[in-house]
Amino acid sequence: MKKIKISLCDLANDLNGIDNKSIPIGIGYISAYCKKIHGDSIEIKVFRTFRQFWEDVLKQPPDVAGFGSYDWNYNLTLSTIKKLKNLNSDCLIVFGGANAEINMEDNKVFLTKHPNIDYIVYGDGEKSFSNIIENYKRLDMCKEWRSKLKLIPIDGCRTLLDNKLIHGNPLNPIMNLMEIPSPYLTGVFDELLQNPVLTPIVQNIRGCPYKCRFCVSGTQLGKIRNFSLERIKEEITFLRHNAKNTVLRFSDDNFGITKNDLEVAKYIRKCFDTYKYPASLKVYSAKKQNDRIREVGFILKPLMTYTVSFQTTTPKVLKETIRISATHKEAVESINYARKNGMSTATELIFGLPGETLESWKEVINNTLNYCFDSIAMTPLWLLKGSYLNQASVRERYQYVGKFMIAENAVTRYEDFISTETNEIAVQSKYYTYKEWKTFLKYQINLITSTLYGYGKELLYYANSINIKPTELFDYMLNDPKKYPTINQLVEDYVNEFIGSMFDTEEELYNFINDNLTKLKEDKESLLRLTHGRSMLTYIIKYMLKDPEKKYLREIRNAICDINSSDEVKENTRVIFNLAIKLIIDPFDKVFVPDIEIETKYDFRSWVLDGYSKRLGFYKFDKPQKITLKCRNPYSISKTIEKNQKQKRTDCFHFFRYMNSSLMRRYIDTKLGSLNY
Repeated sequence: MKKIKISLCDLANDLNGIDNKSIPIGIGYISAYCKKIHGDSIEIKVFRTFRQFWEDVLKQPPDVAGFGSYDWNYNLTLSTIKKLKNLNSDCLIVFGGANAEINMEDNKVFLTKHPNIDYIVYGDGEKSFSNIIENYKRLDMCKEWRSKLKLIPIDGCRTLLDNKLIHGNPLNPIMNLMEIPSPYLTGVFDELLQNPVLTPIVQNIRGCPYKCRFCVSGTQLGKIRNFSLERIKEEITFLRHNAKNTVLRFSDDNFGITKNDLEVAKYIRKCFDTYKYPASLKVYSAKKQNDRIREVGFILKPLMTYTVSFQTTTPKVLKETIRISATHKEAVESINYARKNGMSTATELIFGLPGETLESWKEVINNTLNYCFDSIAMTPLWLLKGSYLNQASVRERYQYVGKFMIAENAVTRYEDFISTETNEIAVQSKYYTYKEWKTFLKYQINLITSTLYGYGKELLYYANSINIKPTELFDYMLNDPKKYPTINQLVEDYVNEFIGSMFDTEEELYNFINDNLTKLKEDKESLLRLTHGRSMLTYIIKYMLKDPEKKYLREIRNAICDINSSDEVKENTRVIFNLAIKLIIDPFDKVFVPDIEIETKYDFRSWVLDGYSKRLGFYKFDKPQKITLKCRNPYSISKTIEKNQKQKRTDCFHFFRYMNSSLMRRYIDTKLGSLNY
């Protein structure tokens, strides 16, 4: 039998640069495992872009092609499969990834709609895909081999033959992950690692113990398993020596959940202290809080923001989405621990989950700001493919109505081949109207501008301490556009652009892209502004970084004084306003200055340690003292700013994309005692 040619694709759109800037770790594991099992009987390659894949196809089409499908490449994957089958109808097509539904009825509908796909693989894909290859080899391209292959039930796989779904038994998760060779250490990614755009991803553990209904991980429940500590160390060391991109990501959904994570964190910190690698770290903290997770955050504090993830604080919504969040007690303990140890804290909120109304959401905002996080992210609900909330019956139950927006830089064009990726945003449900959803946007842009990067958090927390709730403050300013023109202009511009970038149907969006393809190719910024995340950053730059008068912060200060006009409040807000400006790290500055010394009459350190809970006058020094506003990670920030300057970027892309929110500002050091890190 001739050697079987296998292509594995996790494709990223690249009209104006690769949109998903990471190493495709999932197909890397499948490649390494299949090579281990099938040896020289197969030739296997991995691909990140359509161009790379198609140029290889034109030289020699693959016998088997596997595709990892996710929300960022769903349409690109399906379009590529169709084009491949038109060229080589004999190619066996396998579809997997987060978009591969577990529900068998959904599988049947999907395979009926997409007859070019032969198999769906769900869950851990290594053994399932390898089993397909094993059965394929046995048939050796005999007559009617495809039908004969589909008649064989293969564990972990589902296929459609004569309108009948054929499947084997569900495969148990791979409990000993060391059965899977490292795609880094076996050379699978040698070529891709030379691309400085692609960020290496390390997988430390698999499995998620939670069933959150808005997340794709919630549909793939599995026992937590981990690779060995020595394996992780070896991979990190290999990447330090061989990856052109010095940022490091972990794919773990709950970093810190196992004892092994603590040792991994120590090794990462050792590498950073010794070699300044990684320059930046992207990792998701575990949902539930305990001492080990706090210690992990403490060890990695120069590289990560300690996240106490909420999504919502509405009890009914938490129950409806089966969301496991930190309890109030756990959150308070973690935030106090972080403050005492000089760590930054963050949380995330999602509007639109089942049961959430606009009024309950205002309470979520006010409740969350009571914790005084350093950073608060707030997004609308996306109806992710593969998630529970995106199932047809569930959408109908909650009466979700979606609008479509182009995903970030999510267009591919190669000769006559065009593909566009979309995000579906839940703009209406049985719990909120479209008009109320647009009101949410007004709160969102204000929370993002003031608290995501922390630019106005001290002013908001001070207002909260004198009984001015955040939503009341925002409503007060938005109801008086003449007195607060900057904030009202920001909200109007943001909401109008957001709504103007959405389409009622995917077809309308595709037609718009196709009609404007030449312009979008020539003007990268026009494409990026169609996306939610990048559009938002233009407002941060315009209304915060590029405004020397800082009118946005000034109007917040003025509104607080208008609501409470006492001399004490006027004095305190004046001081806090000036402090907030000094804390900003501006990537547009010609010279980056990490630490700044200021003279002040107030003990800001104690104010922060007490959670901004008391009036500033309570912390007045007997006489002015000098304090230092510190930068958490000067090395990573300086390297990121240098990269933006070398590329002459006006959007500070690397500054916002590759650094954690805690690095956007200086901080008031609250560390107590003598500590190891």
